[in-house]
Amino acid sequence: MIERICWILLLNLCFFFKTLTYKYTSDDIPVQQLHKDRKYRNWLEYRFLQVRGDIRTSPQQDHALTTILHSLLAMFIYLAFGATDISFIAALLFSFNPINNQGSVWISGRGYVLPPLFILITMTFPVLAPLTVGAAMYFNLGFVLVNMLPLWSMSFLPFIIIYAVFLRKKMHHDVKQKADFEMFDEDKKVHPRKLILTLKTLTFYTIHALIPIKTTFYHSFMQSLAGSGKAKGYSLDRYFWIGIPIVAGMVWKIFFTPWDLISFGLIWWFVGLLPFLNTFRLSQEIAERYAYAPLVGLMLALAHICVGNPALTAGILAMYATKLWFWMDSYQDDFFLVEASCLNSPQSWFAWHVKALKRWDVQSHKEAMLLWTMAKMISPKEFKILFNLATMLKIHNQHAEADAFIKEAERNVPKGQEKMSEKIIKDWHEGKAAILV
Repeated sequence: MIERICWILLLNLCFFFKTLTYKYTSDDIPVQQLHKDRKYRNWLEYRFLQVRGDIRTSPQQDHALTTILHSLLAMFIYLAFGATDISFIAALLFSFNPINNQGSVWISGRGYVLPPLFILITMTFPVLAPLTVGAAMYFNLGFVLVNMLPLWSMSFLPFIIIYAVFLRKKMHHDVKQKADFEMFDEDKKVHPRKLILTLKTLTFYTIHALIPIKTTFYHSFMQSLAGSGKAKGYSLDRYFWIGIPIVAGMVWKIFFTPWDLISFGLIWWFVGLLPFLNTFRLSQEIAERYAYAPLVGLMLALAHICVGNPALTAGILAMYATKLWFWMDSYQDDFFLVEASCLNSPQSWFAWHVKALKRWDVQSHKEAMLLWTMAKMISPKEFKILFNLATMLKIHNQHAEADAFIKEAERNVPKGQEKMSEKIIKDWHEGKAAILV
């Protein structure tokens, strides 16, 4: 057992060692700028906030901590599920699966790493449950994920109930804040057709987790569900039809065969993904970080297929590690991440939009306009893109063209965002031009 623990930790630490040379990317940057002058009461508070991912210290320190936490999580997969051949394979499959990149490499993915880590510690050392269950449930994802713990041991249920009572207000506040700020009308509705979105999203994550079809930071799949991409989102495409037998097979395994670790792993996968299946959307439509915590269960199920077949295990691990090894370099800095996102997902209008924002930040206005035009070619009715092009044209005194774009933007205001958009457009007409991020 000790030897295998050492192998898991050593392989992870060596594999992710090169991330120590990487800089901050994406959401890391505003977090670092926001807290760079913050004063702390003591060393303990400073380190606590660092582990939780609320502050940034230095790129090297933060990347090292990210690697350590990911390595520990892999180790506890091995320990929590019995320190067997199966759990050893599951730990390795999880370690190098490229869909994990936003938790294993990206510093801002910390909130998706800690909840499953605390849950696995709970399963390994049940005596720590009074502490670790609460630590997991402090995070909104953990609040959901712990609900499958009673299937492992009913002894955890009292702690889940107690912490649910104490943390329900925090959970309600966080969900309401997300809903008020980010959600469109379509996101808030729950109706039978939403099952199409749920099935397609689950299918996409399942396929992508097993076979890394498209690793990128901004996905084009299901983009703009509540706005210009609504019709495409509800279409019965290949992900819908492929999803039917996939889900049917999983349901059959869970409910109509003897209970085993495969059944538990599949339930972990379902429960972990539940908040991110676009049934009641609170955040980005598709993001690989959402699959980080649920992947523990799916890799446990996959390990049962691999055990006893070294060639299959080696082949899958080689595929995962090769894909992740080359994609990791996208996190070298913010420039590389955006460029790689456009390269790997050229149909994602949001990737081109973010690239345009980077050019805007360095006052490369013509290049920014070109990139927003690229985004418009992909999604011609995107309010944010139309508005930004109107602003760019106005800055360059092309008033007739700017007026045409702002009128087009007004015709494509997403439902549920009318009040906010009305104020933005009013400010635009009064000369307070802005760029929407």
